[in-house]
Amino acid sequence: MLNLNLKLKLKLILLPSPFPLFSKVATFNKTPLRILSLTTDFSPRNSSTTTMSINLRTHVFAGNPLHFKSHKNIDSLSPSSAFEALTARILGNSQPSPTPLNFKVLPFRNGKALASSAAGSGDSPPIWNLGWIGLDDLRGILGSSGAQLSAESLVYLGSEDDVVYWAIDVSSSEAVEFGARELSFVEVRTLMVASDWRDSQAMGNLAVAGHAKALLEWHNTSRFCGHCGAKAVPMEAGRRKQCSNDSCKKRIYPRVDPVAIMLVIDRENDRALLAKRSKFVPRLWTCLSGFTEAGESLEEAVRRETWEETGIEVGEVVYHSSQPWPVGPNSMPCQLMVGFFAYAKSFEIKVDREELEDAQWYSKEEVRKALTFDEYKQAQRSAAAKVEQMCKGVGKNQSLAADFNVGTQLNPMFVPGPFAIAHHLISSWAFADQNVVNGVGSNSKQPVSSI
Repeated sequence: MLNLNLKLKLKLILLPSPFPLFSKVATFNKTPLRILSLTTDFSPRNSSTTTMSINLRTHVFAGNPLHFKSHKNIDSLSPSSAFEALTARILGNSQPSPTPLNFKVLPFRNGKALASSAAGSGDSPPIWNLGWIGLDDLRGILGSSGAQLSAESLVYLGSEDDVVYWAIDVSSSEAVEFGARELSFVEVRTLMVASDWRDSQAMGNLAVAGHAKALLEWHNTSRFCGHCGAKAVPMEAGRRKQCSNDSCKKRIYPRVDPVAIMLVIDRENDRALLAKRSKFVPRLWTCLSGFTEAGESLEEAVRRETWEETGIEVGEVVYHSSQPWPVGPNSMPCQLMVGFFAYAKSFEIKVDREELEDAQWYSKEEVRKALTFDEYKQAQRSAAAKVEQMCKGVGKNQSLAADFNVGTQLNPMFVPGPFAIAHHLISSWAFADQNVVNGVGSNSKQPVSSI
């Protein structure tokens, strides 16, 4: 596993750059590494189609409002102390506490999060919310004795004020009832498409759901010690595991799988290389990507994957941003997408048909047409309506692919929506010559900075 928790001292200086969104250059071991602003804000322009208006401070699934903060074990909000308090409350033998705690629990079933849906205002699509439950509902799931309660199925998500938030896996429960409330278990990927990416509350809910899903899926795939084969038992309310073998006692933490994702650019001809994968949605063109191998730097992974999949040789590699991605395969729930711009040194494409269906060079004008199409909002409306139907008990078997194929007009191509880092890599390049700050155009030649 690649340990990304590096303690580096970075010297940040403001320099002009070929891209208006390049904001600073970090120097490490005398090798320059450009760092880009994450914020991408496009204002409406004179066009026959609707343009995007995006202002993301963090990527989707990042910016978790309940992000875990370390608490000492004596703190009532620490994972271990909070788990003991929760267990006591369920069993009905809680002792008075100087800091009374409230508990909210988010159930998951087969990787799907419990969600509700409410009508939007005016012509707005329905708005989904996480289906938090209280202790009474939790007792109903666990049984009056609470005998089934374990950190194997219950994980600590974080706290806010005096409220402690948890996620629980109820996949093994035969039936889960929540009274007359309109709730349903929904794929997190569907919730992602159904979210309004300009709504900070929706983005926060999505980050919480993604974090919870990643932890629960990690528990499901990490049941035994990889060193000796003994059972791995949860510790710190599910935040980590430890080998049950007294002669081993190996500590086990969630494995992060780093993925390099890159927009390959032909700087001389002002083109970008996009690929189509046959297993993805038809008409979808996106960035190249691939997992980092052992003993390999992220920059080396960019060059290797580009060469293997398209035969293009890459020179300079420029860091853009990163995004947690908990909606990949269940066997790898903690993927970290690390985004780069990669500058091509060769231009003849030789597609690896085992990896890709096709790969082509596209001009900025072609990419802008794909970015300004209305399909993102149409897909969001369709997915939001699907969630609403599921919560009402209908439409549970509709495929996710339908969320992307809506409307009477279909563009010959489109790129991933604003929920994916690929979108922001592509749009940063496509609109690099149009400085936009908070929706206002700027004639300044200086880089846009918001790091």
